[in-house]
Amino acid sequence: MSMQQLKELFGNQEAILELVQLEGGELALRNAGSEQEPLVKIQFSDEVKAILGEQTPMVAQHMIQAALFGLLEKQMNQVQAEIVDEQPTHFS
Repeated sequence: MSMQQLKELFGNQEAILELVQLEGGELALRNAGSEQEPLVKIQFSDEVKAILGEQTPMVAQHMIQAALFGLLEKQMNQVQAEIVDEQPTHFS
């Protein structure tokens, strides 16, 4: 996903995201205050919910944080690769 695609997804570079529980019990990540389709939905089986108990939202939050961190790391690696691949304008 390119930086432009991220800007289009979030509307700008700074996004306030919220983790909410939907009516069906799914946990969803969306732009704060938005009623649009969530960016991500996480649904745990009843068995997993029973095991996690009250920790279910925290586990979902950590899953989303890991995904966002991975995406940002990938973007930074691409930016760094583009910088390294540029031909110098002057040789010393």
